[in-house]
Amino acid sequence: MLSRLEAGEFTLRPEEVDLAAHLRGALEAYRGRAEAAGVRLEADLAPVPLAQVDPDRIDQVVGNLVENALRYTPAGGAVRLLLRPDAGRVRLAVADTGPGIAAGDLPHIFERLYVAQHYRAERPEGSGLGLAIVRQLAAAMAEALR
Repeated sequence: MLSRLEAGEFTLRPEEVDLAAHLRGALEAYRGRAEAAGVRLEADLAPVPLAQVDPDRIDQVVGNLVENALRYTPAGGAVRLLLRPDAGRVRLAVADTGPGIAAGDLPHIFERLYVAQHYRAERPEGSGLGLAIVRQLAAAMAEALR
């Protein structure tokens, strides 16, 4: 998937979407996993204008971000999906109460195959591709809107 994204060998299918309503539905797909992990899954979705986006790709972006947040948030914590208007655009964010990312790792987290050294032994299931896919999809959707 990442190779196809990097090579531009994929198609966006934008349509007019009510992002707040769409994201509420997308987040429900993770409710069971969050409950099983003892993590609260929250949505803080402000109303925003209808947006031209590919709903499947938005689901993929949100899914990768929420999956990462759930992976690193301990029981009793929370993962929150936020949506806000921002200077004629919208800002979508996933925040969690996990341990955070070390300052030295921050510049690298969207690189292909990057997994912070601290987490390699602790969380061997991470491939280091999810956030690289998020970056490529976000860039492609932003470019399509220009």
